[in-house]
Amino acid sequence: MATTSDIVTDALTAFGLSAQDSGHFADVQAAASSNANTNVSMMGETFKYCAPIAGALGFSVEDTAEAIGLMANAGIKSTQAGTSLRTIMTNLSGEVKICGENIGEVTVATTNADGSMRDLSAILADCRTAFSGLSESEKAAVAESLVGKNAMSGFLALMNAGEGDIAKHSGAIFFSRRWQW
Repeated sequence: MATTSDIVTDALTAFGLSAQDSGHFADVQAAASSNANTNVSMMGETFKYCAPIAGALGFSVEDTAEAIGLMANAGIKSTQAGTSLRTIMTNLSGEVKICGENIGEVTVATTNADGSMRDLSAILADCRTAFSGLSESEKAAVAESLVGKNAMSGFLALMNAGEGDIAKHSGAIFFSRRWQW
């Protein structure tokens, strides 16, 4: 119980949330972990590394939990997922250009007109669209150039996530958000 409390309070602080949001955070974490190949303890370890940057960039708990679940389903969990996701978020906070023979140069918008960050899920969806036009070798080269060798496996897991898996995670997290009292 103490570990769960520590996970929740640390993540709430990182996302700039209050104690009133603890139930919602716990619901999102439970929904994400029960629909992915991870558990609450491993998700807590992941949040420990990526929540401060996610909160600073204005990414939501929901989008962050969805990315964690998608990475976990590809075998990237706990500390590895947290450090990968931290790097991915940091590197996707600036200009993102994806180049390939069949797609030319695609710029993925990471900010809104007011300068705020777009939703993480929207940025990743746009990256997935661009990645779908790349060859296998181009995907590897682009992933390495965008996020580096250490975070590359996590980024590729996010890029290779299937629509069904994404919808499953997104739906479960949305359901937990919708049925709050």
